[in-house]
Amino acid sequence: MRFKNSVRFVALFAFSILMIFAGGCDYGSKVWHDAQDTVNPNPTIDLQSAGIENPDDNKLALLFTPVDEKILSLTSFLSNIDSHPDEDWFKLLFMRFPWITGVFTVDEEANMLVKLPEESIKPFKPGPLVEYEGDWSEIKMKSFISYSEFGPEMYLCIPFFKDADFKGLVVVHFDPRILLNFCPAPQKLIIMQPDGGGIWTGDENLDKEAFLKIDWDALLDEDVHGVTKVGEVRYVWLSRYVSDTQIMYVTKAVSESDEDDGFLIF
Repeated sequence: MRFKNSVRFVALFAFSILMIFAGGCDYGSKVWHDAQDTVNPNPTIDLQSAGIENPDDNKLALLFTPVDEKILSLTSFLSNIDSHPDEDWFKLLFMRFPWITGVFTVDEEANMLVKLPEESIKPFKPGPLVEYEGDWSEIKMKSFISYSEFGPEMYLCIPFFKDADFKGLVVVHFDPRILLNFCPAPQKLIIMQPDGGGIWTGDENLDKEAFLKIDWDALLDEDVHGVTKVGEVRYVWLSRYVSDTQIMYVTKAVSESDEDDGFLIF
């Protein structure tokens, strides 16, 4: 009897231990999954999001975003320069941004070091940039748009150094009109430099003179985004800077005819 009682006791004890471990495993598993959900939550997609609710802003965003992405990508690429680029860097530049006109580098005395391509139609003298009186070590990039009989050209100028001393500039340039190639409906987008008089669009019938008569300085002093009228037509606009050059994206505000012809689909 004593032997049977011992066996029964051991069996009950073993069963109790198994129950405790089973409960512990369930609890541990729950804790593990809760912790995983907190540290590495499963991604969810909100299919109810309406996006940009304002139809004017939505239209402008659809038009200018692919254009602006090209500029942002280029300025980001150039921001990594700290010394004079090597041959591989120039190859990568043209590979990633085949739409640029060219690139050149000059030393601190404005002597040309590298120029690709070697010949260019639009004239440019780098002297005034190198003679800039500010501290190049505190500037990541300067930019400007030059106008000539051959058309506009935008220049992005990045300093390079050796042993922390300013040694010259890397200058990448392109025709801003080429940016319209990246717009899904270039005839609906206007790109302009408000203080330089440049207006570029795929709309051949745009009244550019009417745009130039607008007091953009007054509008831009108050906001970076808004709606204005040119004649009887409302236009929505957005201003932003490419380094220290201000540009604007503009398009006609949404009308009933736009909604009817499905302008959002282009």
